[in-house]
Amino acid sequence: MNLLKIYPKGTSILLVGPYPPPLGGVSVHIKRVKHLLRNYGFCVDVFNTAQGQMFKGQNIIRLAVKILFDDFKIVHVHGYPYRLLKIMEFLKKIKKFRLYITDHNTRLFEERKYDAEKTSFYKRIIKSLDHLIVVGPNILEEYKRYGVTLPDNTLTQPSFVPPDLNEEKDILKSYPRELFEFIGKHNLIITANAFEIVFCDRIDLYGLDMCIELTSRLKREFSNIGFLFTLANENKHVEYLDSMKKLIVKLGIKDNFYFLTGQKEIWPLFRKVNLMIRPTYSEGNSVSVAEALYFGCPVVASNVGDRLDGTILFKSRNLDDLMRKVMPILRESL
Repeated sequence: MNLLKIYPKGTSILLVGPYPPPLGGVSVHIKRVKHLLRNYGFCVDVFNTAQGQMFKGQNIIRLAVKILFDDFKIVHVHGYPYRLLKIMEFLKKIKKFRLYITDHNTRLFEERKYDAEKTSFYKRIIKSLDHLIVVGPNILEEYKRYGVTLPDNTLTQPSFVPPDLNEEKDILKSYPRELFEFIGKHNLIITANAFEIVFCDRIDLYGLDMCIELTSRLKREFSNIGFLFTLANENKHVEYLDSMKKLIVKLGIKDNFYFLTGQKEIWPLFRKVNLMIRPTYSEGNSVSVAEALYFGCPVVASNVGDRLDGTILFKSRNLDDLMRKVMPILRESL
């Protein structure tokens, strides 16, 4: 794995980023990277920046103290938390360590395009990095668009790290009985997932709305179709989520649509369903797409970002094209 090559053998490493719980693409990635590195003999620790834990003054100070007084040769930050990286920039002046950053999506400068001060800071910090890792070449294209000077050591590396199959039994035990009943009642199952409801340009980022409309259309030909939507955090944009649940009832697909909510790893589901769809409006590199393909589950995904080989693409936000790509897979699965 190319990721291993960026760490000198035997190096002590501090991974900085979200760590489960909650479960999400980045937090699961960090968890798996930690175990991978330890299996190869590295000394690895994690500083958890999960929402609600990180952005308090005392935690920033706690991180600074950890870096100053522990002997980490590499500090590897996932994402671009502004206050944290300001501290990193200062600490590098008084303590010798190598600073790595992994960028997991294309939204860094888009989200800050009206903030000249932060944009200037991020350009400066990226240029000064000892190593930059991006999960897809589309991220580098965005950097180029915003005039970013890349560091000498830049690596494009998909974020997927295979899961530990020994955990499958315990993960399956964490699922509710109703989920297995739902799967048992339907001869075709499609799945999609989201960490939480997010809007990008006022559009449902993970495409729950498209999943619902797709199920309604598919039911006309596949009366026993089932759609399983996994949502780790159901407490964000609750009004929108409620409106989607009302739409499910209105369209007459209440018995065909199931929400699996809460903090659960979902990769065992790819061994039980017929198809995964990824109707995202914007994307960096999807861990769940990589997991589905790894377990031999067909994937139909929007044509945004950099998709892995084997992914079937449809035009983003185009329900007709999504239908065209999904139908042959379902017919073949019967």
